[in-house]
Amino acid sequence: MKKKMIFVFVWVLAGLLCQVSAGALTIRDKMGREVEVNPPVQRAVLLSLYELIPVLNLWDRVAGVNRWAYGSEALRDFPRVKLIPSVGTGDQVNVEALTALKPDLVITWTYKPEVVEFLAARGLKVIAIYPDNIDELFAAMKTCGILFGEESRTSEIISAVENVFEFVRRTVSKVPPERRQKVIWLWQKPTTVSGRTGITQDFTKLAGGTNLAESMESRYAEVSLERIVGWNPDVIFIWGNATYGVDDLLTGSQWKTVKAVKEGRVYKAPAWSSWSPMISLLTLWTACKMYPEYFDAGAAAAEARKFHMKCFGTPFGGSVPEW
Repeated sequence: MKKKMIFVFVWVLAGLLCQVSAGALTIRDKMGREVEVNPPVQRAVLLSLYELIPVLNLWDRVAGVNRWAYGSEALRDFPRVKLIPSVGTGDQVNVEALTALKPDLVITWTYKPEVVEFLAARGLKVIAIYPDNIDELFAAMKTCGILFGEESRTSEIISAVENVFEFVRRTVSKVPPERRQKVIWLWQKPTTVSGRTGITQDFTKLAGGTNLAESMESRYAEVSLERIVGWNPDVIFIWGNATYGVDDLLTGSQWKTVKAVKEGRVYKAPAWSSWSPMISLLTLWTACKMYPEYFDAGAAAAEARKFHMKCFGTPFGGSVPEW
């Protein structure tokens, strides 16, 4: 059987999508591993990208999920997800439960390479992903579209994401350079910041902000509070799944000299995954918080509702933010 080669890296994938047809595909994943898959996949385990289940209507083709899927904001309108067996998480996989499902394919993260290699050694076909920018996320989505035979629907969704991005770009293009906001993103600890590598850097820039930690090449970096005070960000964002909130910073005596704290411009993001089509609404929300004087809240909410209906086929559910 003739093989085709596709890569999850968009600069290669984009040139090969039109050449992919029926037959075995060899996927080169983020770890550089080559995995042969026979699409369309009929039994997948999604430890990553599980938000695509309703988007691509994969209900009958997903045999197992990451237990984090049960609490996903994007999946709260779909109680059916809880009927799909959990196989643990990306770093704590229940191997026995996973192998019992006899999947055609497992899609997981890269941050535990030993787990990926262990599963592969058990005879499972495993693709490891970790999108570090929006183009790589689109590439991963396109790859899923090919693997599940949903290329057309995937293209529709990516176009819908791009439409939201364009709405953001048009609006922030009106912001003068001297008004551009300097920001930081805080993670599970208030002194863990998002660096240059990773999708957060990408969508923050798209939203018109400057990441003060972009000099750090890692995805996340532990820094001193003194360094954050020295940066003096205009806006501080807290990741949606962090265990602390806005008040912890606003009432913390060590933070009181920071401009964003003094002006009350500290925001906790909705708990939306940045590795799903919801990246578009996370970008829109970020831009609205940085530039409220340039965004009409009603227009932003309408754009978000239109996107959510197009993507998930449901009205906004779960945590609906103030735009």
